[in-house]
Amino acid sequence: MNYKLTAYEAILRSAKLYPNENALYFKGKFIKFSKFIKKINQYAYKLKELGIKKNDVITLCLPNIPQAIYLLYAINQIGAIGNLIHPLMNATNLKLVMDKVNSKILFCLDTSYDEFKDFKNDNILVIPCIVSDELNIFLKLGYKLINKDKLKNIKQAKITSSDFNIKNELKEFDNDYLKDSFYLQSGGTSGNTKTIAISNFALNALSDQFNVLLELKNGVGKYMLAVLPFFHAYGLAMGIHVCIYHGGCDILMPKFSSNEVCKLIKKGYMSFMIGIPILYEALLRNKKFDNKGLKDLYVCFVGGDFVSSSLRNKFNNLMIKHNSKARLYEGYGLTETTGVCAVNTNLYHKENSVGKILNNVKMKILDQNKNDLGFNKLGEIYITGETIMNHYLNDEKHSFYIDKDNIKWVETGDFGYIDEENFLFYKQRIKNIIKVKGINVFPSDIEEALKKYDFIFDCAAIGVEDKEFGHRVKLFIVLDRNHKDHKDVNEIKQIIDKYCGRYALPKEIIYIDKLPKTSIGKIDINALNKY
Repeated sequence: MNYKLTAYEAILRSAKLYPNENALYFKGKFIKFSKFIKKINQYAYKLKELGIKKNDVITLCLPNIPQAIYLLYAINQIGAIGNLIHPLMNATNLKLVMDKVNSKILFCLDTSYDEFKDFKNDNILVIPCIVSDELNIFLKLGYKLINKDKLKNIKQAKITSSDFNIKNELKEFDNDYLKDSFYLQSGGTSGNTKTIAISNFALNALSDQFNVLLELKNGVGKYMLAVLPFFHAYGLAMGIHVCIYHGGCDILMPKFSSNEVCKLIKKGYMSFMIGIPILYEALLRNKKFDNKGLKDLYVCFVGGDFVSSSLRNKFNNLMIKHNSKARLYEGYGLTETTGVCAVNTNLYHKENSVGKILNNVKMKILDQNKNDLGFNKLGEIYITGETIMNHYLNDEKHSFYIDKDNIKWVETGDFGYIDEENFLFYKQRIKNIIKVKGINVFPSDIEEALKKYDFIFDCAAIGVEDKEFGHRVKLFIVLDRNHKDHKDVNEIKQIIDKYCGRYALPKEIIYIDKLPKTSIGKIDINALNKY
């Protein structure tokens, strides 16, 4: 399939091929492709009426709601750039990011309008998205009642998303598929992050790997759980774009609810799921997840953080119980590579790997002197191919490592190796490797060893300075709720010594109720360092 298109053109193609198929599902309501493309065209018309033109930067500080998806493609239709921001980012940091990318229009949630309304003093147009417009009458009343205090100043807004529901439609579109199209922040909710510029081509190049990722010719009649936020490359590419690119339907979920997911599975509205480990852990703890609807699940992907073998085993055993072909497969990617560049699938998977490298991606492993280490040797992972970013905004010099053949490579900062069959084995973020008397100790190895035992619910290992050893391991443990009194330090050390060796033995073990997590569900190493 031709993927030398803009993101909008790809959706336009799906709308022409499958006008009567479902494109979006939100809170009990299906939106067909014919209506979906009409909404996009209406939003594009209104944006152009507001004076938005090619390469203007529009900031979307929104969760996965229909208006956000209409805007995502309407902005793309007119050739503007979508600056995609975490909806929980505070006003101070958001203003820093908007200034950095020279954005003068902000779309936010109606319930967040009060926090950002003073941006108008800096000549920024703040447009709240009215969530209730996309709800049925009963949910609409409930939403307005619950959020009445947060919505009381909405009438002060110069314009809202409701004003985009017009008769006029824009049919013309920009077709520059190589230009900067989406700005993504490198992580967290802080304003001090790198801004990564992604092209239409990179997004579509990943989506065109659908037959490899999901092993189907098209997505018609299939459903993708779109719960990972689209400000994250994995959520944008796999959660939103890939399924509707192929005629499937995105199940929009602004906030994860295991009960809601279980209901959707029971109804048969779930074919593909992507998520981070805590999402699947929450589902496995929910008794309603153990239902006959699991037989309709096709495949599930997990990434974004360390994935324990116990999590995979529990999930896969439940799938086997219900005769589902779905398995929980780990993948690997980063924002600079549009979210995914290696993944395990039903056809191609290997134990302990994070997947087979995609057909349009190349990787190599280099040492500190940039020497190619070849197969089965640990080093830093470097990536090139069709899905890599255009550049870091305003930092072209540090965007890539350029080799002797003038090929651009993304330096991942990740430690791992590749085998002869092109499977990637990820070990650790290089900055998180703990050097104990010059020996590499991998926190992920310690965590994997401990999570084999039922009395440990969660754990995290970090490095701390030590006068004798240089660094030592500091270990945080969350006990399973049924084993709250199981605090045998010697047993913990024996397990670590058995699986990881004596250099991995912790200097200190701390039992806590819950590990701190970042805004996207990863263990917050910075918070643990301050503990």
